[in-house]
Amino acid sequence: MAHTSRIVIVIICAALIVAAACNKQPVKPVGPAAAVATNTYKGVGVVKAISTKAPAIEIDHQDIDGLMPAMQMEFPVSDASLLNGIAINDHIDFTIEAAKGQMKVIAIKKQ
Repeated sequence: MAHTSRIVIVIICAALIVAAACNKQPVKPVGPAAAVATNTYKGVGVVKAISTKAPAIEIDHQDIDGLMPAMQMEFPVSDASLLNGIAINDHIDFTIEAAKGQMKVIAIKKQ
């Protein structure tokens, strides 16, 4: 009977290990894989400055989930045409692409 109890305990432990392994979140790349990974993040904020020369936009933004806390900062823009029709103090939704350690705004929409 003691032998049967040990087998049951081993089976239960194995089942718990398998269940725990199946419940893990996907792992984000680190090291060399992270250097080439491209991720996009959605943000909400207020335009504080625009540079069509750079092109760049300064945004006072809320928390950007998975990327950074709320702050005011300048972001490069992937295409200067994204700034067309955007003005200082506009409330915007925007998308940031983060790749190879660099970030840039790839989409902007007035709220």
